[in-house]
Order: sequence, then structure tokens, then C-alpha cells
Amino acid sequence: MAEVVIVPHTHWDREWYRTFQGFRLRLVEAVGRILELLESGRLPYFLLDGQTVMLDDHLEIRPQDEGRLQALVRDDRLGIGPWYILPDEFLVSGESIVRNLQFGRERMRRFGAGDAVGYLPDMFGHTAQMPQ
Repeated sequence: MAEVVIVPHTHWDREWYRTFQGFRLRLVEAVGRILELLESGRLPYFLLDGQTVMLDDHLEIRPQDEGRLQALVRDDRLGIGPWYILPDEFLVSGESIVRNLQFGRERMRRFGAGDAVGYLPDMFGHTAQMPQ
């Protein structure tokens, strides 16, 4: 019999059809609910997109959640990173992609995260160099 694995996650646009602040208010609500579900045990794991900037955006509004986020990340119940922001592989230089990844991984370490998934959603294709 085949095994099916479901990973609850989100893809988050900081700005798109709403303003940054409009989206950030929705982010704070969503992360608050995710924290409640994880801490209550009703949700075993959640992947917060592939960008650590979501943590910064949330904590600017709710700095009191930092300890909760760190505890869930350390317990491997909340997945974060590896990017700082999700890159558009075709609009930026290779150097900026590498620096984005370095900064994202530094943010991951600050929250106690180990290795991350190479998560690249919502791209308009991938460059041949990305796996390197």
C-alpha cells in the first residue's frame, strides 16, 4: 500500500493584491492561529512557506511570540526557511540568491532550526543552476 504524507503549509505573498500592511495583519492572524493549533497538539507540524522574513513581519506586531516560535522551531514542529525572502530566480543575480539564502539560514539558526527543505514555490520556472 502506498503511503501518503500531507504537510500543512502556507505560501505567503508579502504584497500582491493588497498592501504590505494589509497582508501583514492577515499574517499575524494566521500565525497566531497556527501557534495555537501547534501548541494544543491538534496540528503536529506546519511549514511556514520558505522565507524567514515572515517571522520578522509577525514579530514586529507581536514580539511576545518570539519564545513560542523558537520553541516550536527547536522542537521541529514549525518549519522555517531556508530563504530570507522567496527569490525570483530570473530577476536577480546569482550573488543575490546566495546572499538571500545565507541570510535566511542565519535567521533559521537564530530560531534554533536545523537543515531546511529546498522550498521554492510560486516560481515562474527554475534556472538550471538552482540545484547547485
